Amino acid sequence: MEKQRELMSSEQQSEKTAEQHFQDGLAFSKLGDDRRTFESYKKAIELDPDHFLAHFNLGIRLGKLRMNLEASKSFREALRLKPEAPMVHYSLAVVSNFIGEMEESFKHYKEALRINPDFGRAHSNIAMLYYGIKSGKEAIHHLVRAADLFKQTGEEVME
Repeated sequence: MEKQRELMSSEQQSEKTAEQHFQDGLAFSKLGDDRRTFESYKKAIELDPDHFLAHFNLGIRLGKLRMNLEASKSFREALRLKPEAPMVHYSLAVVSNFIGEMEESFKHYKEALRINPDFGRAHSNIAMLYYGIKSGKEAIHHLVRAADLFKQTGEEVME
């Protein structure tokens, strides 16, 4: 009986759609089960290589675990699918900075801001990059813009 249940369970697994695997990944992520989260997102991508949210969420999860090189690969795939998604550019900028790719980080923050000029966190983060390379004028410009945007949106924390 137990074998039969296992077999039925594995048959149901193989019949799942990419979207169902993606939804499983979301659920496992909320539970903090990284292994099953990764498996679910990767299975969704295997079944549908153009599943934008599976690539993006896999990148987010990898980034949270400081697996930034792998995260950057997932974000690049997400960008291939939706090059005008400001949050993907922002996320790729964050992990690019962590892996020492400063030019890439600048490029993607700038692109996120081109697409969404009111992206407060992107202004805040690019200001810190400018500060790090001693470009005070640009740093101040973006910090002031970020502070104004955070005031408007009620966000209190600048990262």
